[in-house]
Amino acid sequence: MDKRRFVINLVSNFFSALSGAGISFFLTPYIVSHLGKEAYGFFPLSNNFIMYAGIITTSLNSMSSRYITISLEKKNIKEVNTFFNSVLFGNLLISLGFIIISAIFCIFINNILDIPANLLYDVRLLFIFIFLSLIINVSSAVFSVTAFALNRFDKLAVINIISNVLKLLFIIILFYFFTPRIYFLGVVTVVTALYLFYANYRISRKLLPEIHIDWSFFSRSALTLLIGSGIWNSVLALSNVINTQLDLLVANHFFGASGMGFLSLTKFIPNIIQILLGIIVPIFLPEMLKAYAQNDMDKLKQNLNLSFKAIFLVVLVPLSIFFVYGDKFFGLWLPTQDAHALHILSIITLVPFIVHGTVETVYHVFVITNKLKIASFWGIFIAVFNFILVILLCLYSSLGIYSIPVAAMISGVFSHLTFTPLYASYCLKQSRWYFFIKIIKGLLGFCTLLAVAYGWRKLDLIDIHSWITLILNGLIIGTVLLIITLFMKFDLITITGMFKKLRQKVNL
Repeated sequence: MDKRRFVINLVSNFFSALSGAGISFFLTPYIVSHLGKEAYGFFPLSNNFIMYAGIITTSLNSMSSRYITISLEKKNIKEVNTFFNSVLFGNLLISLGFIIISAIFCIFINNILDIPANLLYDVRLLFIFIFLSLIINVSSAVFSVTAFALNRFDKLAVINIISNVLKLLFIIILFYFFTPRIYFLGVVTVVTALYLFYANYRISRKLLPEIHIDWSFFSRSALTLLIGSGIWNSVLALSNVINTQLDLLVANHFFGASGMGFLSLTKFIPNIIQILLGIIVPIFLPEMLKAYAQNDMDKLKQNLNLSFKAIFLVVLVPLSIFFVYGDKFFGLWLPTQDAHALHILSIITLVPFIVHGTVETVYHVFVITNKLKIASFWGIFIAVFNFILVILLCLYSSLGIYSIPVAAMISGVFSHLTFTPLYASYCLKQSRWYFFIKIIKGLLGFCTLLAVAYGWRKLDLIDIHSWITLILNGLIIGTVLLIITLFMKFDLITITGMFKKLRQKVNL
């Protein structure tokens, strides 16, 4: 892997994610205090509907990056144009269907969702704007593939940073100069979608000027190939939606807008984890695809192992701190809400992340090797199991709102410890214990970090009563855990080399 490109991609993606997370961090308590948790809950719910729509678009778009990357690797520009234009015109056709479905949903929204009467107008407008942004994003999705195929995630990161600055600017204007309304977030989403469309188009033209938008390049056979390969990704997307994106809809049905709003507040940390994974995982995929295209399995495994270490360092280290200090975080972030309950709900939600977070990139083995059929069937089985379990717990247990994350935890951990590592090993023709060993090592490492963080809290050397003391405490224990992780995950020679390079940079 090009180390310079890796570092550039990693740093740029990190700042891109940081800008988006920062907006959510400051915006959530503002909306909750001004509009209430009931109104806030409809914003993540509306975004979940974008995930529902993604089930349809995934079959076409999920494999476009794979085939375009491989075509570029073979230097077959005609084939690149064929795949590019087939995806583009296919997405435009899908967008026409979304326009009709979205219109029907928004007209009958009060018959579909439990919406307080005083919020009906605003929530309807929110969904109208969110669906409009969906149509824009679907129509322009293929333009971001070029940067992916050429491993220029730094370009995508800069675009995302600018879009987040625009988002913040428009949020400030709308919420400061006008009476706060929940649908303002939908307006901002449309603005950023238009910018992303424009920016990704420009980057696509700049990075790969050989690509031409021309109907003559459209190929039904290419479209059929992409959909045929990606249909199982759609099935996986369906299973993912059932497992992770139906929770707010179920909460709205069983516990009303209030229960849904409270559950939505626990989404912040899991979303941050997903953002962090979104920083790390895509960086390794182009190199993994190239290695597979060259039939270099050693290089593929090397990139996989490096990705596991990077994920542990970037994701599981901060997560171990949150597990111990999450109640303090929620107490400061949302002082009007039950911090203890939010902390417990978040931990239950995050438990599956601990298991599969150690080997997150393993899920892309199915895409890289194009062996998605069996994985898709398993995903549907787990999704149905999770959905039935959620309904049973909501109806017959005394867990209340906790029923939803508990069911997801049970089904998620079961899947991550059984099928996923076994089938990934099969796809790569490795020992059945190959990924199990890495998961076990990852879990033991996380437990070590958790024990150290908990021991530090028991010492009670810092009285956490403000953001300054919480951040100071986090920096101290975070540094300790970072050092422990370096010695757990890297050999002494590698660590010594890293410190030498760092010292050289500092001296410069």
